[in-house]
Amino acid sequence: MQQHWGIRAARAVMFTAVCVLLAVLGHVVMSAAAVPWWAVVPASASIAAAAWILADRERSVPFVVVGTVVAQAELHVVFTLAQSLTPAPMHHHMAGAGSAGMLAAHLFAALLCGLWLAYGENATFAVLRTVADRILLLLRPWRSDPSWPRLRPAYWVAPTQQRLLADAITSRGPPRGTAVA
Repeated sequence: MQQHWGIRAARAVMFTAVCVLLAVLGHVVMSAAAVPWWAVVPASASIAAAAWILADRERSVPFVVVGTVVAQAELHVVFTLAQSLTPAPMHHHMAGAGSAGMLAAHLFAALLCGLWLAYGENATFAVLRTVADRILLLLRPWRSDPSWPRLRPAYWVAPTQQRLLADAITSRGPPRGTAVA
């Protein structure tokens, strides 16, 4: 199902904000050097463009996690290159082990944020479906077109007498009567 442009834009902005802020924070903390703004702007634009293209419909959890990991790997490469091009007072060059540690931190954080974004998106869509179902349920008495979608209740509500806990308890114990004749 295609998404409305407003929902699509909100999803792309949320994905971009999480990915770029996570990458910038990771680079500043791990390298003790600022990430140049001229690298953040085009990196954000490229992530936002990719997110806009992929936000056309609801995606699965593995797809969102893999997308976040790929975005973090791209941002790591761009920010590392940008930091290497900055003047010496602003940049503390990292050794190979530090760069590998930064990449590992990016990938671990990307995995966690990907899961957070994916499950948050699933919850949001579940709430939106529930609200839409409730609105259609309220409009049912006034509908005149038989082609409207039929709604089935998500669960069956039993009468009050059947919902009592005492009626649900079963007796577990020895069988009645004598066991040996």
